[in-house]
Amino acid sequence: MKKQIVTAVIASVVCMPSMAILDLDLYTGIDYRTTSTSQSFSEELKDTNNLSGYLAIEHFIPMLPNAKLKYSDLSTETDSGSTIDSSTANAILYYQLFDNSLFDFDLGLAYTRLESDIDNMSKNLGQAYAAAKLQIPGTGVHAFAELVSGSLSSDKATDAELGLAYTFNPDSILNLAVRAGYRYQDAEINSLKMENKGLFAGLALHF
Repeated sequence: MKKQIVTAVIASVVCMPSMAILDLDLYTGIDYRTTSTSQSFSEELKDTNNLSGYLAIEHFIPMLPNAKLKYSDLSTETDSGSTIDSSTANAILYYQLFDNSLFDFDLGLAYTRLESDIDNMSKNLGQAYAAAKLQIPGTGVHAFAELVSGSLSSDKATDAELGLAYTFNPDSILNLAVRAGYRYQDAEINSLKMENKGLFAGLALHF
């Protein structure tokens, strides 16, 4: 799955000319995370380094939602050396309620897929999505926040991130930014509870 994230980033760059012709905005990025994991079973888990990524497409048609895909590798290791594969994936449809040079705010719905080797857990959730971005004028810096939370069932999950980003070339066709922040994810599926938290840093492209 990590290879698929890298492939998606490369493919998005290749598609840049066609996106410009169609008047579409493409956002993509990849983050490197240091993750502290806890789960509701007896064996202790080690802190690990994981990758996460996203791909979003925004268009000019007001009545149609924009779309975003997110993936997070949450695999970890036990003290005995065994690997536990876990991940979350989100398919999101959202509307831009505010979009100007200083402040952006998005609101929508998310389809979330959670998977873990523990108890062969796999679960699909319907959730709410919100994101905001605040520009600091004249600096190329913006603060961002993103939240996927809620559920239509008794199962629960939360994915929240907060950070800062710096865009090197905000006025060019291809915008490259570095970003860093803190991300928190948890889930309560049946009797299984999971928590993943830690700092991240990464690259983001917009064209």
